[in-house]
Amino acid sequence: MFRVENADFIADKLAAELLPNQEFREVLKNSLEAVGRRFHDTGTTTGGRIEFDVDWSMHALTGNWYVACADNGDGMSRSELELYTTTLAVQGAGGKQSIRGNQGMGLKISGPTRHKHGVLIRSLKNGERTMVQIGWNGEQYGLIPLGPEGELVVHAPVDTFPSFILEQGSGTVVTFLGNRADDNTFAPSDRSRGWLFRYLNSRFYRLSGDGVQVLVRVPTGDEVDWPHTLSEASDRMRGEGGRSFNLSKVNGTAEIWDQATRRLGDDWRGTVPVVGDLASGIPPAEIHWWVVPTGPGSDVSSRTFGGGSVAVLYQNELHDWRTSNQANPFFARLGVLYGKTRIAFVIEPKGETTASDFARAHVLVGGTPLFQSDAWLLWADQFRAEMPGPIRQAMADEAGKLQEEDPDVAKRIRDRLREVMQLLRPRRFKPTEKGTVRASGENVSGAGAGSGEMSERASTSATRGRSASARGIGAVLSQMDDEGTPSTEVTSILKLRPEWVTELESEGYALVNGNGSGLHDRAAALVGEDGRTAAMLLMNRDFRGYQAILAAINEWANPEGDEMKATKIEGLTREWINQKMIEAVQGLRQLENGNTWLTQQYNDALSPVALTAAFMADRYHTLREVKRSVGALRQTAEAAS
Repeated sequence: MFRVENADFIADKLAAELLPNQEFREVLKNSLEAVGRRFHDTGTTTGGRIEFDVDWSMHALTGNWYVACADNGDGMSRSELELYTTTLAVQGAGGKQSIRGNQGMGLKISGPTRHKHGVLIRSLKNGERTMVQIGWNGEQYGLIPLGPEGELVVHAPVDTFPSFILEQGSGTVVTFLGNRADDNTFAPSDRSRGWLFRYLNSRFYRLSGDGVQVLVRVPTGDEVDWPHTLSEASDRMRGEGGRSFNLSKVNGTAEIWDQATRRLGDDWRGTVPVVGDLASGIPPAEIHWWVVPTGPGSDVSSRTFGGGSVAVLYQNELHDWRTSNQANPFFARLGVLYGKTRIAFVIEPKGETTASDFARAHVLVGGTPLFQSDAWLLWADQFRAEMPGPIRQAMADEAGKLQEEDPDVAKRIRDRLREVMQLLRPRRFKPTEKGTVRASGENVSGAGAGSGEMSERASTSATRGRSASARGIGAVLSQMDDEGTPSTEVTSILKLRPEWVTELESEGYALVNGNGSGLHDRAAALVGEDGRTAAMLLMNRDFRGYQAILAAINEWANPEGDEMKATKIEGLTREWINQKMIEAVQGLRQLENGNTWLTQQYNDALSPVALTAAFMADRYHTLREVKRSVGALRQTAEAAS
């Protein structure tokens, strides 16, 4: 029906939407399907093999290091190879082209556009060995001449196929030649040695099962030390002739995390089904979780992402990875505030409304990327209500490592701040059918719901102390409005607990608006779902601004370096800094009004960057108050002596 006038533009436009390394995902999917077709045609279920290795025949010919994907699938005949490599959206050998399935464009789009020097394809089927090269010929994408007379399709020499393909009698080899004749696509200089091994593990949920092994050659050492023949590489795998150059099996992220959690026991991983809300168009899902161990031998980062990561699962592929500081708001939404680096999640949406976009970059639920959808918000709430015990235990273990707060310090800070915190108290209103006032504005329903950190009760003339009936705050309106909902005014209490941690320790917490840097070179950060409701304030022990204050006070009051004095000085310094930072956070929260101070404004205004500004802005008073406190202690000690 349609005709394409400029197919090269279409190819470049589509390629611009793809993720890095997409061509290796596409070639592996093609290989898996080819092996699956051979299994179906021959009635076998084992013996499938896919290798990502050096193209040894090309290395012998050119001396260059090119990566090749070889499989012992059903292979392609000459006519099939010509058709599949030059036709966009081709139906393909599987005959299963669909929006939710194979679209017949992946490798043709991602390969030549990222390897303009070419993608070399050799295939063996029914005794016929065929070779083509597709790339940029200087004017357009297409087949590049290979034969002495400019032939585009040529006979492939038998020694250019791995032995496992020749033994099977069918299969395909796809070699990626880069953008220049001397490109190293096997181990590019800007990537780690195990880059492809890690990429495939993190891209796929489970691999090397169902009778098919997927292997990747992982080099070590410098290029000058690498073997130059397959025979030499095989010797290295037996520990002979030099540093390792092994073919390593790709298992996928789920199996790697399974192996890690087995050190703790089978109860430290599982799945929580969440029902969604079909009446609202939100399908069910499964949230897979792992609690990974810590300590020597537990690091999985060379193979895939580790704890503190969340991804979305669709058709055995992992999408939309959120890791490190990017994962903080997602962990907070799931209820994981502490011990983040010990916990990992994979979210698997179910139902016919689930699909992926063309680029295989995002999973869509009802046409919307999952993490932007109402489905994700509801599933997270449902997961929090059914949070598994091992996750709670891991969080409790990590929270227990924090120092105990001195109750006298907390009381002194509260007493000093009591007067100023009475100056501007926000009003909140609980929607009730028999309410005596009307209210509207943004709903106040934070991550602390039901946690005990936030509470509500009807506003009365009774004492303002915490009552036994205090409960997690629900949906509370934030401003008076004659046209609003019938409501009752309530008093809200939000505890804010400061904790001093190192920058490394902070990585285990779900920070609010970490801005990519988390607590690194920042004074403080809130822990929670958002800046308006977060109940923990992390203070950075490593922050140079804090260390400079400590050094200045010790130089003034403790030039002899007495360890006991230094401990008291640090305690007093932290006390006054805690007060300053609590006042900054709680004072800003008093502006909440439902119009101009909404959740996003609080996330920005109370980010680690903003809290650092608050820390640095009042160092004069911090130094003065700490010196006054230290001086008072010194006078007391001198009087006692």
